[in-house]
Amino acid sequence: MIHGWLAPLRKAVPYACVPLVFPSYRLYPAVRILMYHRVARLGAYDQLTVTPERFEEQIATLVSRCRVISLAQALTELEAGGPRTPAAVLTFDDGYRDNLVHALPVLRRHGLPATIFLTARFADGTLRHRRYPDEPGQLHLDWRDIAVMAAEPGITFGSHTLTHPFLSRLDEAAVVREIAGSRREIAERIGSEVEFFCYPSGDFTGRERALVASAGYRAAVSVCPGGNRDISERYALRRTEITDRDGPEELRLKLLGAFDLVHGLLHRRRERAFRRARAEAIAVAGTGSPL
Repeated sequence: MIHGWLAPLRKAVPYACVPLVFPSYRLYPAVRILMYHRVARLGAYDQLTVTPERFEEQIATLVSRCRVISLAQALTELEAGGPRTPAAVLTFDDGYRDNLVHALPVLRRHGLPATIFLTARFADGTLRHRRYPDEPGQLHLDWRDIAVMAAEPGITFGSHTLTHPFLSRLDEAAVVREIAGSRREIAERIGSEVEFFCYPSGDFTGRERALVASAGYRAAVSVCPGGNRDISERYALRRTEITDRDGPEELRLKLLGAFDLVHGLLHRRRERAFRRARAEAIAVAGTGSPL
């Protein structure tokens, strides 16, 4: 969330950045991977949730302004030296059931592809996301829901681990189970290859990147802000978070990259918090650095 002195920057800085980012947007096209979580009506604002009405508006704006391609196609273009024109990719984290109820009909109407990152224990009902502990009803997609979505053209699934932990705070054996074990389990459940990985909460280090590569994933996405112009960060692809506060003008600015400076400031603060938590976990465990 944006607090204190950062709040005014959300509107002022992106507009100031437009003259700086527009030449790069046109001359050096990028794939911008958009990060969604939930599409639902909640009682109060939630940074990870957009309303169905806002989602419909955002998708209509998106298709009017740029190419929308699959994550697999994005990788193909990045591997070939980068996109020739700007493109966007739709991704959804955690596998919420409202992705089926509210997001899928909109995607279907517009004929758009999307990748949903599943947490296996959320899908089998043994765990739920800790952000919504008291929400009634079925929070996450179950395996039957996932089979329904898998039958839709353009809908693919990636791994978001088995249990959605902070990976960098686990010992290596546990991280291997979360990364490689989830790939095997999800592939068995959906009956197709799982090519892409998503780091829970954006928490990863060089160790996790190496283990994702060794597990056989084609690529991984992060929460590091920005666009992707080449394949150099295959296992830490950048994404742009979309929220319910993003109307057509905010979305246009995000596609241009005008929000990247603000997002970068927030991301550096997140990374500092992760480093502190990791150091505390290491001190408590008394096992030395896991990196």
